[in-house]
Amino acid sequence: MIKYFANPRATRDALTEGELAVVSLRAARAARAELLTWPRFAPTPLHELAQLARANGIAALLYKDESQRLGLGSFKALGGAYAAGVAIRERLAAGSAISAASLTLACATDGNHGRSVAYAARRHGCSCVVYMHESAPADKAAAIQALGALIVRTAGTYDDSVRIARAAAKQPDWLLVPDTSDDPADPTPARVMQGYGVMALELIDELETPPTHVFVQAGVGGLAAAIAGNFAEAYGARRPMCVVVEPERAACVFASAVLGHAATIDGPLDTEMAMLSCGEASRVAWPVLDRRADAFIAIDDDAAVHWTRQLRSGAAGMPLDVGVSGAAGLAGLQCALADPSTKRALGLDADSRVVVIGTEGAPPRS
Repeated sequence: MIKYFANPRATRDALTEGELAVVSLRAARAARAELLTWPRFAPTPLHELAQLARANGIAALLYKDESQRLGLGSFKALGGAYAAGVAIRERLAAGSAISAASLTLACATDGNHGRSVAYAARRHGCSCVVYMHESAPADKAAAIQALGALIVRTAGTYDDSVRIARAAAKQPDWLLVPDTSDDPADPTPARVMQGYGVMALELIDELETPPTHVFVQAGVGGLAAAIAGNFAEAYGARRPMCVVVEPERAACVFASAVLGHAATIDGPLDTEMAMLSCGEASRVAWPVLDRRADAFIAIDDDAAVHWTRQLRSGAAGMPLDVGVSGAAGLAGLQCALADPSTKRALGLDADSRVVVIGTEGAPPRS
C-alpha cells in the first residue's frame, strides 16, 4: 500500500535567506571541518545496487550506508553530537566559572538521536539525561546507557518525551539538545540538520552527475530537509526530485504537506519503523521541505519489513546491515515502482538514477 501527495509548492528557485539560515552548504562544510577532527570520522560508503536497479528497470540505484557512522550505527551520529558540541562551547564562552563537567545535556529520543547526544556528553565530559517514551526500543536504550547517560522512560509517545525533556532542561546548568522544535527560530535543531548536511556533502562529492531522484525517510523531517536543502543549493534547477517517505501510521510530514503547514497528528504512532514514530513535524525543518520536497509518500509496515529482509539477505546484490527504519527510503522507492500511477507521477523510468539512504544498521542479535 502507498499514499502519495505531490507538493504544489515545490520550487527550483534559489534558496531563500530563511532556508539558508537552517541548511546550507556553508554550514555543512563548517560541521564537516569539526567532524574531521573526531576519532573514527570517515565518509560512509555509497553502494551501487546494480542488480536491483536492473530488476526495477531504472538506470542506477545508489545506497548511502550509514550503518557504521562513527561506530554509533546511524546518520544521527552527525547531528546531535555536533549540535551539542556547539551548545557546550557557547555556554562555556558566556563566562562565569562553569565547566563542561558541571553541565548536563538533555534530549528526547526514539533511540538514535539520544545516542548521538550521549556520545557528545562523553567526549566533552558532561553528564547526560535522555528521555525515551515507553515504547522506544530496549536495545537503543542499552546503547545510550553504555555511553554513560541516564535513561528516563516517559509515558506516551516520542512527542510527549520531547515536551518532558524541554521542561526538565530548564534546570540550572542543563543544556537541551533537541532535534525538533515548535519554535522555527530555535538554533539547535538547525545545527542538528547542519550536521546531517555532512552526509549531503559526501553524496555530492561521490556522485559524478546529479541523481534524478532521492528517496529519504522522515520522522520529524530534519534529515529530509537537510538532504533536500543542500541538494537544492548544490544543483539548482538540476536538483533531483526529492521524495519524502514515512510510515502510514506516523506520517506527520505527509499531513503537513497536505495542510500546507507543520502539522501534528493523533494516534499511538505504533510502527515497525520505530525511529520514524513521530507525530509532530519540526517547525524548523518544515519551511525547507515545503519548498524543496517534490512529493510525499506513506507506506505500510509490511513493505518496510519485507525490504529490510531483502536487503539483509543480499537480494540487492550484496548483504546490507540495515534496520527497518533504515530501509524505509528504499521500501518507499519499491512501493512507488510497484504502483503505476505513482511511478508515472514521479517520472521513474529507464533513465532514472535514484539515491536512497540506509539511515541505520540492524539491531543487535539477542
